[in-house]
Amino acid sequence: MLSLFQRSTRGILIVIAVLLSIFFTALVFSPFQRAPWYRQIIATILYPPQKVLTGFTDAVSDTWRYYFIIVGAAKENDELKLEIAKLNQRLSSEEETKLENERLRDLLAISEKLKIKGVGGRIISSDPRGEFKVLTIDKGYNDGITKDQVVIGYGGLMGRIGQVYADESTVFLISDPNSAVDVVIQRTGARAILVGAARKVGLRPFFSLSRLEYLRRTSEVIEDDVVVTSGLDRFFPAGIPVGTLKKIKSSQTGVFKEAEVVPFVDFGEVREVLVLK
Repeated sequence: MLSLFQRSTRGILIVIAVLLSIFFTALVFSPFQRAPWYRQIIATILYPPQKVLTGFTDAVSDTWRYYFIIVGAAKENDELKLEIAKLNQRLSSEEETKLENERLRDLLAISEKLKIKGVGGRIISSDPRGEFKVLTIDKGYNDGITKDQVVIGYGGLMGRIGQVYADESTVFLISDPNSAVDVVIQRTGARAILVGAARKVGLRPFFSLSRLEYLRRTSEVIEDDVVVTSGLDRFFPAGIPVGTLKKIKSSQTGVFKEAEVVPFVDFGEVREVLVLK
C-alpha cells in the first residue's frame, strides 16, 4: 500500500515538473515578455522629454511643410499675375491695332472722296505747342513722300510736308504762323485766307487756332460755319474740311471781316495721318 502511495506521489511530482518546465519555457521564448525592472524605470524617466522632443520635431516638420506650400503658392500666384499681365497687354495691343485700322480706314475714305490716293503714316514726334507748329511722321522719300504734299488727319486738313528725309518727314501745320490756305465758307461760298496763329483756345488748350483773314465785309457768315479748302490756290485740293468759325469781327481797317477758326483735327492727340499724292 505504501508502495502505491509512493508511486502516485512520484507521478504527481513528474506531472508538476513537466508543467513547470512548459511554463518557464513559455516565459523565456514569449514575444511579450516583460522588460526588466531597471528598463522600466529608465523608460519612465525618458518618456516625458521624449514626448516633448517628438512633438517639437513634428511641429518643425509641419512648419517646413507649410512654408514650402506657401512659397509654392506665392510663386504660382506671381506666375499667374505675369500671365494675366501678358494677356492684358496682348488685348490692349490688339485693341489699339483695331482702333488704328479704323482711323486709317476713315482717312482712306476722305482720300477716296477727294479722288486722290494717299500714303498712310504714323506720327513719331510732335510739338504743336512750340514756336513752329510742326510734327514728324514715319514716312520719307523711300515711301514716295515729297515736299509740299498735303497732309490730312482724322477730321480734316492738317498741313503740308516740309523737310523730307529717307524714312521720315516733317509736317508744317495750318496753325503755323507761316501757313496760308485759300478757303471758303461751306454754307455760303464766301472766300478768305486761312493763316496760322500763335494763340490757343482757352477751353481746348491743345487746339491751336488758325485765323480767317480777307473775308469781305459784306459776306454772310455766322459762328460755327464750316470752313473748307477752296482749291483756288492750286496747292490744297478743294473740299477738305478745315474747321469752324469763332469770334467773328471786323478788321482794324473795317474793309474785311476776321474770325478765329478752330481746326477739326486735334493736333495734340492725332496719331495717324494721310499724305495725299
